[in-house]
Amino acid sequence: MSADADLGTPDVLSTPQAGGLIIRGSVLRVVGYGAGIVLLAAASVVLLRHLGVVRFGQYVTVMSIVAVASTIADAGLTVVGSRELALLPPGEARHRLLGNILGVRMVVAPLGVAGAVVFAALAGYPGSMVLGTLLAGFGLMLTTWQGTLMLGPMVELRNGRVTLVEVAKQVLTVLGIAVLAAAGAALTPFFAVPILVGVAIVALSRPLLGRGALMLPRREREVWRPLIREALPIAAAFVLVTLYLRVVVVLMSLISSEHETGLFGTSFRILESLTQIPTLLAGIALPLLTAAARDDHERLRYALQRFTEVGTLCAALIVVVTALAADSIVVVLGGSQYAAAADVLRIQACALLGIFLSQFWSSALIALRRQRELIAVNGVALVGLGLLAAVLIPRWGAKGGALASVLGDLLLAGLLLWRLRGAGPAGRLRFGFAWRVLAATAVALTPGFVPGLWEPAAALAGIALFAGAALVLGVIPEELPAALRAGRRR
Repeated sequence: MSADADLGTPDVLSTPQAGGLIIRGSVLRVVGYGAGIVLLAAASVVLLRHLGVVRFGQYVTVMSIVAVASTIADAGLTVVGSRELALLPPGEARHRLLGNILGVRMVVAPLGVAGAVVFAALAGYPGSMVLGTLLAGFGLMLTTWQGTLMLGPMVELRNGRVTLVEVAKQVLTVLGIAVLAAAGAALTPFFAVPILVGVAIVALSRPLLGRGALMLPRREREVWRPLIREALPIAAAFVLVTLYLRVVVVLMSLISSEHETGLFGTSFRILESLTQIPTLLAGIALPLLTAAARDDHERLRYALQRFTEVGTLCAALIVVVTALAADSIVVVLGGSQYAAAADVLRIQACALLGIFLSQFWSSALIALRRQRELIAVNGVALVGLGLLAAVLIPRWGAKGGALASVLGDLLLAGLLLWRLRGAGPAGRLRFGFAWRVLAATAVALTPGFVPGLWEPAAALAGIALFAGAALVLGVIPEELPAALRAGRRR
């Protein structure tokens, strides 16, 4: 495709329709992710009941270590790639860059996997956990390939197909876990499930994403050099973030009992599925924030204000549901042996406020090309979280770890806001809406004080009360219902 042809192709990110597509795409992706959570919940039920508290704690520990390797394999290229693809005209220019992003990632991914295996061995974990780290790491390399291919449709706001791929991945994961559990498998084979899922999803990329979706890596030095230069600060920052999100799990495994680690791992596993929502939404928002940072800083400030409000609302609603239904969630997933994890989950769910805000504010700094500031911010927050965990875990076990997570995520969000305000007018956000969100949250929590009320019913009542109070208090951004109405008219 010629350059002229590329320039003649309209870029949806620069059109007035971009905002509506972002909102409708976000809703679609969240609905798809909700389906994924249901599927993961089914997988967790199987894992919790089949493996038991101790082996499930080992499973979560290994997957947390592999998650760090995943961040190393990403090398900041998902974010930088999304930003740079958004600045290129559609067509061959984007296709070429995407191939080079894939090339870099497939060189870096084995290094991350090797580091994870070495850490598992040096930490003195059992042989099954070391082997499991290697198996899950190989699956990671396959999903790295597939995840890179998703960048094109994401930048073009084709969120329907992206959602289809994501749901297919979760369906295959659940099927793999269910088959192994039915066969009475030990712990190690469960770590091979990502390999099977990775092979299947790469094979399905073309029929699910269309022609041109399945490409081979490229190696063009003139493209790699600036790409790596831009990605390295983000890679360093995101490694710190991944360590930050999972350092408490690792510390629990080292300085607390296996039982407390299992309880915290149960809570963390549930919360981990929810933390992907702000990551997903921030990823959808980044191309729009990038285009606004290039063209119109007032548009950037307006968009960031709205994302901040929506993030706060989403976090508050999830906290309400979790607080009202924690006992039922934990018992349904794992049985009565995990009942003590409910209070851990209630505490840890409050960390979602800091996580939502941190994701959006990090994306804004990246869109403004201030990614180097993320390294210092995340480094300070990681040290703070480690100190909090070292003090609170020995004193209160799993609950202490949960409290450390909450305080640490609020610290990270505060540091990011500080740097964002220093970036200029785009970062001068208003927080007058916060008291209305707090009021809606307080109203929504009232079913929890009704004696004998069934927890699922209390959670449903809480959702209805939160939505009603948010509408009455005018805390829902007007763009949300307008965009959804426009989508229905299509």
